[in-house]
Amino acid sequence: RSQLAIEEAEQAVDLAFNLLGIFEALSLAITVGGVVLTAFGLTRFTTARTELEETRKLVEKQFEEVRSRFETEITKSEEEIATMRKELEASANNDRERTKDALLANAIIPLGERQYRSSDYDGALDTYNRALELDPENPVINQRLGYVYTQAGNLGAAKACYEQAILREEDFAPALAGLGYVQRRLGEDIGKTITNTISTEERSALLLERDQLLNKSEDLLLRALKLSPKLVDDDGESYWGILGGLYKRRGQTEQAIEAYKKVTEVTPQSSYGFVNLALLYQKVSDRQHALDTYEIVERIASKEADADAGNFWGYSDLISSSFAVGKDEQALEKLPIAISIAPIDSPYMLQGLRDTLLDLLDFLEDDKLPPIRNAVNILETEITRRAQIKA
Repeated sequence: RSQLAIEEAEQAVDLAFNLLGIFEALSLAITVGGVVLTAFGLTRFTTARTELEETRKLVEKQFEEVRSRFETEITKSEEEIATMRKELEASANNDRERTKDALLANAIIPLGERQYRSSDYDGALDTYNRALELDPENPVINQRLGYVYTQAGNLGAAKACYEQAILREEDFAPALAGLGYVQRRLGEDIGKTITNTISTEERSALLLERDQLLNKSEDLLLRALKLSPKLVDDDGESYWGILGGLYKRRGQTEQAIEAYKKVTEVTPQSSYGFVNLALLYQKVSDRQHALDTYEIVERIASKEADADAGNFWGYSDLISSSFAVGKDEQALEKLPIAISIAPIDSPYMLQGLRDTLLDLLDFLEDDKLPPIRNAVNILETEITRRAQIKA
């Protein structure tokens, strides 16, 4: 047992020495490792410091670039704002000028109206053209110019003015109706050139052109009257009469009668619709209706002529109706007055009266015709004289 204890003690001493050796080795390793790790750490620190410096320089460079771009954008924005401010100020000034010009244009329109009503067509055209210079976008001025040009017989200029008005306001009923009237007049003028002396090909071409113009006229008038069934022209007459005149010239008598009945409903105080109804009753040989209607015309037209000494159409209707009902002296007495107030610049007025009297020659009894023929001769002489003056 003592021997066994001694052996165990010896083994314990050996183990202790072995453990001490391992501990010393580990201590050395730790010392050496610490030195190595310390050296490695210094290297990494130096490298990191270098990289950090480079990064700082890069960030500073990028920051300078961003700041430079920002300052450039700010400067550009300030310039754009300044430019925008100037443009807005200029636009405001232009708006003020346009408003001022538009107000001035509207202020002189009544002058043009008065000039037209006094048969000063040239003065009215000058006034309206001045108004148009001030306010070129105003469809009303174009429409009024078109109307005066129409009455003066300058259908080309009238057509251009009405088209400009419609371009600015497509559903402007007065301009649509006015253009419809111009198209009718243009078609009628072409119809007058169709004679037996032209070739068959020329005749066909002219007939086609006339019909196209008359169809356009009908479309425009119907469109305008659909928009405004009680539409009247600048002389206060219903545009249903213009449509009725178109139907009358086409030989569509029933439609013409209905159109002129509309005229008498819209403007019952005017002789215009009644006198055309009387003429249509003539054409359908409804003698009694025609004479009865001429009686109405004579009464209304007398009042119109007395109320407005410058009302040519009132005098025109009074003259034709007076002949129809047998008041020849009254008709011949009013004829010089009608001629005197018919503007020289408007041959259409005297031509219209002459054509009405020519229709009466085909309607009345033979014993009533001589004074009417005399009136027709007087009118044709005056029409020829005015044409020579204008030439």
